[in-house]
Amino acid sequence: MLNKDNRLKKKYQFNYVYKNGNRFAGKCLILHTTTSKTKNIKVGFAVTKKVGKAHTRNLVRRRLREMIRKQLPNLKQNFNIIIMAKDCISEFRFAEQEAELVYLLKKADLYESVKENI
Repeated sequence: MLNKDNRLKKKYQFNYVYKNGNRFAGKCLILHTTTSKTKNIKVGFAVTKKVGKAHTRNLVRRRLREMIRKQLPNLKQNFNIIIMAKDCISEFRFAEQEAELVYLLKKADLYESVKENI
């Protein structure tokens, strides 16, 4: 489960990211990102009724939360992220979904650079 400090919840927060952010699309996921005024990284999830019935949407949301929870320590701070699920997401296995999320996060340049000791 994500901490409260890491969640986007309000409609105006989602609208701000949609309006001012960048969009990165994959086969089964869409990633919207924008810089934030707060110190923490905040993540929101959007799963429409096109994905399926309520139990399917809840399963997809739980999986997305787990995927991003694993990646949070490696991500840059001061960003707002919305992860949208396309209607074909249920056709992909968990590992494929996770690989695509990592690909989109790298494409959006959200991973912190590794600092080497010289």
